[in-house]
Amino acid sequence: MKGLKIGHYTDLNVYTGSTVFLFERKNRAIASVRGGAPGSRELNALAPGQLVENIDALVFSGGSSFGIDSMSGAVEYLRQKGIGYKTKAANIPIVAGAVIYDLEVGENAPPHSEWVYAACENATEKPKEGSVGAGTGASVGKSSGIRFAMKSGFGWGKSPHHRDGIHTFIVTNALGDIYDPSSGQLLAGRRNKSGEIEGFMKNLQINSDLISYYNTTLALIVLDYFFSREDLFMLSHVVHSALSTCIRPYATLFDGDTIFMVSMGDRRPNYLSVLQGLYESVTEAVIHSVLFAEGLPDLPSRNDIIK
Repeated sequence: MKGLKIGHYTDLNVYTGSTVFLFERKNRAIASVRGGAPGSRELNALAPGQLVENIDALVFSGGSSFGIDSMSGAVEYLRQKGIGYKTKAANIPIVAGAVIYDLEVGENAPPHSEWVYAACENATEKPKEGSVGAGTGASVGKSSGIRFAMKSGFGWGKSPHHRDGIHTFIVTNALGDIYDPSSGQLLAGRRNKSGEIEGFMKNLQINSDLISYYNTTLALIVLDYFFSREDLFMLSHVVHSALSTCIRPYATLFDGDTIFMVSMGDRRPNYLSVLQGLYESVTEAVIHSVLFAEGLPDLPSRNDIIK
């Protein structure tokens, strides 16, 4: 999409990373949280009625709350470029972000601001998918703990009915399992003791001592159409609904599920067509996040299990 660039920084030594989204066009942005355990930066600034509607960058990061500090790398990159909200003293970069908990996967080493700065420098219009950036340490299916989980990552989806009009970017790091809603197929999730994909619903007698309590799915939906912030908040309900068809269960007490929506266009689209496009792009992004993931020795991906 014109005016949007995405950059990753991936560290395979500690299995975490960061993803940055740079917005080069005027926009309107909002955030919506449904999970019970979010970690974020500048979410209040994205609420309707706030002074600044435009966002300059968004950062997704591993490292849980430690990753929030790394987002200053995007602030510094934009400051050096003179990008930001204009004041008499300086241009103030508007950078929001959110984090996932991936500390049980790697070496428990959080991302650094230098990583995010490097991701900004390497940003492109066609980012990689899979176990990259903020998706490096992502996992799903953790109702029996990380030992029986599966590897997930970063996914990108588009709507075939909107050309470049609707894009979804997602990091799936869910307590729940991942499904293809069109077929009902379980793609990734909780594994049984034999290593087979079994899913949450086959394990309702859950030992609470094993549950991974720290999970978050992060999503960004970018629309090349005109929507006000109030419009975007209403559309965010549809996005959460679409996510709930792919991630089961979704938005639990143990998830910090957070979505961002950014409107960058001037055209006013057919509303019902946009609803269809949101479901299409969200579904594709979620599916890609597990199909393109690369497994680890103790955390297999779908491609490791289904040959």
